[in-house]
Amino acid sequence: MTRHLAGRRTAGPFSPAPGSRPAVLAGLGNGIVISAPLPAGIAAGNPQAAAWATLGAYLAAFTNKGGARGPRTRGLLVAAVVDAAVFWIGARAAGLFPVTLAVLAALVFLAGMGTAVHPTLERLGTMPATALLVAAGAVGTTQTPAQLRPAALLVLAGGLWYAVVTAVLTPAPRVRDVLHTLAQPYRAVGRTLSVLADPQGPRAVPAPTADALRRAEEATRALRGPQGDEHLAGLTDPLVRKAATLADLTAALAATGPPPTAVATPYTTATTRAAQQLARLADDLTRRRPVTADDNAPENFTAPLEAACDRMRAESAAGTRSYADTARAGRQRRLLGRIDAVLTAARTDAHRLTQLARTPLPPPAGRVPRPTAARLRGTMTLSSATFRHALRATTVSTAVFALTQATAVPHGEWATLAVLRVLRPQYAVTRERVVQRVVGNLVGGSCAALLIAAVHTQAAISLILFVIITAGFTLRPVNYAFWVIFGTPVVLLIGDVSHPGDWHDALVRIAMTFLGTAAALLGSRLLWPSWEHPRLAAETDHARRATAAYLDTALRSLARPDPDGDLAPVRAAAEKAVARAQSTAHHAHREPGHDRAALDREAATVAALDRLVALIAALMTHRTARAAHVPALDLYTGHAAPALDPPPGEDPAVHTDALAQAVEEMSLHLEDLHTRRRRELATEHAGDTAVRVRIRETAPVIELLATIADTLPEPGDRL
Repeated sequence: MTRHLAGRRTAGPFSPAPGSRPAVLAGLGNGIVISAPLPAGIAAGNPQAAAWATLGAYLAAFTNKGGARGPRTRGLLVAAVVDAAVFWIGARAAGLFPVTLAVLAALVFLAGMGTAVHPTLERLGTMPATALLVAAGAVGTTQTPAQLRPAALLVLAGGLWYAVVTAVLTPAPRVRDVLHTLAQPYRAVGRTLSVLADPQGPRAVPAPTADALRRAEEATRALRGPQGDEHLAGLTDPLVRKAATLADLTAALAATGPPPTAVATPYTTATTRAAQQLARLADDLTRRRPVTADDNAPENFTAPLEAACDRMRAESAAGTRSYADTARAGRQRRLLGRIDAVLTAARTDAHRLTQLARTPLPPPAGRVPRPTAARLRGTMTLSSATFRHALRATTVSTAVFALTQATAVPHGEWATLAVLRVLRPQYAVTRERVVQRVVGNLVGGSCAALLIAAVHTQAAISLILFVIITAGFTLRPVNYAFWVIFGTPVVLLIGDVSHPGDWHDALVRIAMTFLGTAAALLGSRLLWPSWEHPRLAAETDHARRATAAYLDTALRSLARPDPDGDLAPVRAAAEKAVARAQSTAHHAHREPGHDRAALDREAATVAALDRLVALIAALMTHRTARAAHVPALDLYTGHAAPALDPPPGEDPAVHTDALAQAVEEMSLHLEDLHTRRRRELATEHAGDTAVRVRIRETAPVIELLATIADTLPEPGDRL
């Protein structure tokens, strides 16, 4: 898991966003709806009107935050009206620089404050400011103020078109929408098993299974509410629980390590088949395809592995094979068998649900309450990250706009637009978007220059725009950089529909992007910055305490099995705390002005805590009555959590030494069991003897406890 964390940190700014695959289809629909006015305008002989209508739909599309159809449609209608009104103001205020600057400052500040002022502002974002800048930039280049004012009606018509068509094409919420979310943890576990199928591959979880599980739980939680459907909840909850069980069993399988050489081939085959079955189940849920009888037919893909384990046991009896390897292979076989059993039950649950895919869902919860005046006053202080970001965005964007207007730079509004697109509350996120914006503009601007120079027919340009907008909105959920690559030609070619373009505009666009992104990066660093690295130590300590609480609760549950005990709250708290610390560490590594070595130590601690959470979950899959009788378990339980999170004034070495003593006693006990088992095999006691049962039920517990003890991070220094 440590390797996985490092991989995520260095994956680069162009890796797909988690959970973006489902949004691709929605993006495809968005692109088609937005670009539809273009061919209609060409057919009607008015490409200029089509370009303005497309702009209105384009602006409205960026305010589409999803959600229930009713509230979303109302929000899109409000956005269409606001964008058109601001566009009209921009046209009216052309030539009145102080007015335009004041309106821009107000719009950017309100967008930065967002829900702290009103939920609608969160939806509108910086699109009203974008409409203002587009109108201001069009005056004096391609249009006069008198020509632009009627264009506001076309912008309004485009926004209304997008809102109405989106409402018509959006189906009423049904169970199939929940099924899609339920499929994601199964898909994530399947990817994990695909990695584990390689005996030489990393023994780490390569997919955000915990995040997918949380989203699945949230998707089904509403069904338990006052307006929910108890019958549907009774069908969805077991599917979520089985996904969680499969994730834990997979973590336990990863903790066993690579398979012994003698069973590597059947192990790979069985694990690959399990991964394929999980992927098929996820596809059945995602594609609304009913599960067939063949899908539910039992398939014992562990049979070759069972035969290989039997051969290893015979070799152990002959003294040519270590019984520890034999026991490990048997443990992997049993875990795969349990995965198969849970997967079979999950397919049955999925079959019931897919038959109900068209069942309407209950109405969504009520509106989010508006912020109170007291909360708003509390936010309007420099101690608030939201307020600082709003001030920062307003200052940088207005300064860049004033600079470009004072120097009469052609298309100077593009520099301000670049500021609005890349400036984010965290410096690290701003820096990442700067890279994406610059590279995307270099690629997209170069392509746009070639298109403008080579294509001069309005119909051809409209067709190209249709393709580019559709592709851009399709790939937008995957990564922002992909959107910039397609978005840059959109901005340049929309103007080229009604007026012959100049390929030099693409170079100006690239230059303005450099100016705007440089200003955004400088402002993010110098103006009321919100640094992450000073918070990393506190976030790591919080994650350490939450993980220690989870470890302590799990060990006490292991020592005294309680069938009614619920580890879910402490586990969720630990996972949430570790995820927050991981995000902070990810951002902190991209910030200047910190002790790199200390930051690396904190990041290593967070990675160890991430692995600990998975190991503890794996440990709980082996919770049995016999596991409670592991020697020195009480000693281990009493010192494990304090070794991870020492109480104030206590020496961590005391707890670490006691933990090592407990692990040594457990290891000697396990070695003695292996010796006794070899003697039994030598005397042809190959049945299910008491010694074999004890090894089967206590060996995985002892080995996991030893791994947990080795994984515990030392307190270390603080930033």
